[in-house]
Amino acid sequence: MVDIGGINDWDTAGLERLGSSLTSRISTLVDLGDQLDRLALIDGWVGEASEVARRAFDEVVDHLTDSAAQVGAIKRLTDDTEESVVALKRALADVSSLAFANDFAVCNDNTLWDRWAFERPPNQTDAEAADRQRMKVELLDRIGEIVRRGTEIEESAAAIIATATRNLISDNNSTDVREAAGIGSDQGATKAPQPPTEGHPAANNQWWNSLTDDQRDYVREERPRLIGDLDGIPAADRSSANLAQLDVDRSSVDGQVNEAQARFDQTGSAMDAKRLQLALDKRTSLDAVERLMFEKGTDGSFVLGTDGQRIPVLDRHLLSFDASPERTLATAVVAVGDVDTADHVSVHTPGFTSTVHNGLGSLVNDAANIRELSQWQLDHYSPDAAGQTVASVAYMGYEAPQKVGVLSDDMAQTGGSRLASFLDGIDASRSDDPHLTAVGHSYGSLTTGLALQDGTGVDDAVFMGSPGVGTDNLGALNISGDAYTLASGGDGVAALAAFDGDPREIAGVHDLSTRAADVVMPDGTDVALMSTDRFTGPIIERMGSHSDFYKLDTTSQFNQAAVIAGIPDVAVAR
Repeated sequence: MVDIGGINDWDTAGLERLGSSLTSRISTLVDLGDQLDRLALIDGWVGEASEVARRAFDEVVDHLTDSAAQVGAIKRLTDDTEESVVALKRALADVSSLAFANDFAVCNDNTLWDRWAFERPPNQTDAEAADRQRMKVELLDRIGEIVRRGTEIEESAAAIIATATRNLISDNNSTDVREAAGIGSDQGATKAPQPPTEGHPAANNQWWNSLTDDQRDYVREERPRLIGDLDGIPAADRSSANLAQLDVDRSSVDGQVNEAQARFDQTGSAMDAKRLQLALDKRTSLDAVERLMFEKGTDGSFVLGTDGQRIPVLDRHLLSFDASPERTLATAVVAVGDVDTADHVSVHTPGFTSTVHNGLGSLVNDAANIRELSQWQLDHYSPDAAGQTVASVAYMGYEAPQKVGVLSDDMAQTGGSRLASFLDGIDASRSDDPHLTAVGHSYGSLTTGLALQDGTGVDDAVFMGSPGVGTDNLGALNISGDAYTLASGGDGVAALAAFDGDPREIAGVHDLSTRAADVVMPDGTDVALMSTDRFTGPIIERMGSHSDFYKLDTTSQFNQAAVIAGIPDVAVAR
């Protein structure tokens, strides 16, 4: 295995010189082959001497094509290796810069030098210490992936060189030197890059950053399944991969439906009827995703581009879709806005009875409305932040309980691990640090609370109608900002406090209002100045039931938007 010191010492200039030399060698072989072809075409030369000469020519040509295939393979290997090493050294330089900016240094033996171990800053808060530890873990993940990728490059090169050394590069019986060089080139291509096995989001992102442009294009076009559900990959790349896979998903879901239908037709049992319904629900889930992600015409059919493909809806990204046979229910994650560049990103996790086939459209609509209101608040309440952007994510990336499962935290524990990785992936996929807010509703607030305890890079959290967040200690949530709670007076779910207590009772959590409120701007002007049709008056209505937290023009919606926009001072306290 290589180390950071070895990668730093790799000589890309030497590879470039070798590549140039091999190009000249191939050119020489091709020229010689062309000359032999011309000699072999001499007319009127017959007899035994001509046959001997032709056999000699054939032997020489055979030797030339063998040599051309060998040189072609090594030339391709040299070029691929040079590009890979350049990309890897660039990625290492970026990690070293990130480390330096946080008072670390990447060492040649794959470790980190920590300045704070010798010079601890005074008055360090627990939150700052936690953030620093999280950064240290991320940097070590990135270093580990660079070393893994470097080892992969070295081993791939060694395997091809060994093949060439044993004269196992074939010209496929070609008699054309130029063609043989191309055949050999195909055999010298390094293997397709594979992401780290069960890598953390930072390692996944580092793998992606360490690839060449051609390698990333290959993954996007030929192996999109590798990145569609890989946390830490940029949202735009994940979305294009997932959209490209929807036809494959359709085939898989249809197969599940056909299999379940055949089984039910054979047995007629209630259990097989349930299996069939679950398969049909997956098909309905896929339909729902496609309706959300592709443009539709006035007749309801999908709009096709000049290439005959469906046109994606602008400003939406499909960050995950899973309807595989292993899943009872389909899961999906849809972003509204550009998660890769937005200044403020919110992730909304629903709870009990939420499903892709029945609820994803509503959650995406709610996320879009919250995003719009947050954007409005930034432009009107915070002059310094005017022009900042917001993205909101509808997260149905876990299977929520549908019946009695709501009485246990088992599904929240499983879902919390998935959500933690997703949240961490947003942070890891970006070179800057967005203001990240996690919003959990009902059982989704428990899922969110458990996710935050893993350490996720989340700044603020909002728990709505929460039966508990898995802890009664604010510090255990590992957020760098603040936590907020929303609950209506008659909310029976919030009153249960079934999972480690009511978050409204946790010291340090801000309790925000859901009652009707008269909201004014900081200069005393009331909110009636809102210019769109929906924002029409100074009175923001109270919310009603446990399901109304996202209802338009309510104090609940207003308060969520204020936290998401990073201006909680305009929110209405209870």
